[in-house]
Amino acid sequence: MKKKLIILAGMFMFFQYSFSLSCLFRGYLMENDKVYYESKEKKELEKADYSTFEIIRSVNYSILAKDKNNVYYQGEILKDINPKTFKIIKEITPPIRPVWGYGCGSSGYILEDNGVRYELKEVF
Repeated sequence: MKKKLIILAGMFMFFQYSFSLSCLFRGYLMENDKVYYESKEKKELEKADYSTFEIIRSVNYSILAKDKNNVYYQGEILKDINPKTFKIIKEITPPIRPVWGYGCGSSGYILEDNGVRYELKEVF
């Protein structure tokens, strides 16, 4: 009985850990003069300007970025936000993380540009 409980606990930890690791690998990549956003799949950002592209690092993930022309959130262009004038008002972080410090959770930002606030929530 004890052996079965240990095996069951081990399986639970393994699956929880592998689920948590799947959330770690998302964000922007800059390779061979191209910019990509990687989440479930790796997608090239064709309109991104490699020479001015800047990944905005966060506590949890790198899902916000900008270049001279656009602001990007999860690999998508935010049309109404100017990359030269926007400000990050607040970073929204997941409320609870598993014991080992990794895990999925909805992250996001509250941005402001020209007096208008935008709340961005991560979509999985």
